[in-house]
Amino acid sequence: MKNYTPKITINTLEKEKTKANNNNLVTHVKKQNDEYLGIIEIPKINLKRYLYKTNSTLNDVDKNIEVLKNSQMPNFKNGNLILAAHNGNTSVGHFRYLHKLILGDEIIINYNNQNYVYEVSKIYDVLKTGKVAIKRDRLKNAITLITCLGSDRQLVVIGYLK
Repeated sequence: MKNYTPKITINTLEKEKTKANNNNLVTHVKKQNDEYLGIIEIPKINLKRYLYKTNSTLNDVDKNIEVLKNSQMPNFKNGNLILAAHNGNTSVGHFRYLHKLILGDEIIINYNNQNYVYEVSKIYDVLKTGKVAIKRDRLKNAITLITCLGSDRQLVVIGYLK
């Protein structure tokens, strides 16, 4: 993960509000052109955010949830959508409550106007070295969420497509 130094510019961005499952308003930023890729929703932690194409300037952990370049989209057979975001109480701490997930919780990705529902199946943490070994079943479609746990650990959450 990158070091946190906020560099957000709002000149060409449009703020949108979306109702979450518990009727709280979740504010997120959407680029006015078509750089967005889809939407991630994790009902348990009231998270709903746009995801941006890997070549977008908004696809950056210091601005949003980052779609890592070696990811495959949910419609790719046995693929793995890998997302990283900051932890913490900053405006970009989108995975601040990721540690509250338990086995069986749902992660929903809306991609190409279709919902892909994943079930959390594995949660572990690793030493923060700049690389993360993703331990998953390669015969299933997966989603991997990664965030920091303090200064020396990273949390890894893996879900499989239902």
